[in-house]
Amino acid sequence: MYAERVGNSFLMPNPGQVLKSLIVLLKDIDTYVIIATSLGRLAISIFASVVLGLILGLLSGIHYELEALLKPLVVTLRTLPVVSIIVVVLILYGNTFSLYLISFLLLFPIIYQVELDGIKNIDKTLLEVLKLDCDKCSFRSIRLVFFPLSMPFFRSGIIQSAGLGIKVLVVSEFIAQTKVSIGRELYYNKLNLEFSVVFAWTIILVFVVLLIEHLVNRYLKY
Repeated sequence: MYAERVGNSFLMPNPGQVLKSLIVLLKDIDTYVIIATSLGRLAISIFASVVLGLILGLLSGIHYELEALLKPLVVTLRTLPVVSIIVVVLILYGNTFSLYLISFLLLFPIIYQVELDGIKNIDKTLLEVLKLDCDKCSFRSIRLVFFPLSMPFFRSGIIQSAGLGIKVLVVSEFIAQTKVSIGRELYYNKLNLEFSVVFAWTIILVFVVLLIEHLVNRYLKY
């Protein structure tokens, strides 16, 4: 094992030490408060991204002019390095509101693009029939045709956002050292050379991501 080869628990704790730290964390009520707080931030960011991304993605799929207008913004957000976005937003807005904005800026392009792709993949013949039958941009058409047929793409976007969102959020918390957050716990224990606790928090984080993705897969159905 790598821990045995290193022979220094400060640099690489063995599995026994990590398991012990994990048990201590799981017995501490503050651990669940920290997890719930971080997940609350994630939920707000995803909700904002879903609402705006769904609306704009759907409308862009119907109106090519809007798609062309938003394309430069979406491409920019998708290509900018994550660290650059985090640092710039933290400088501009501080370390509390920034967490929500950073997550939103990174998740919105995903939701927007999958919804746009979903609309574009609707059968062209069906769209032609829809044009003859009624106004294709009416609320009834959106509710009964566009949204249901784009749902598989939208669902995959939610799954991607859930997993990516918690990772981005924790990185932001780590850099901003936000109080009551998973990122701060990782930073604090790393600073104090408590690497067994860092590994324990990492294990918890992995299970949180897996749980989120499982819940999305199971309950987000149409």
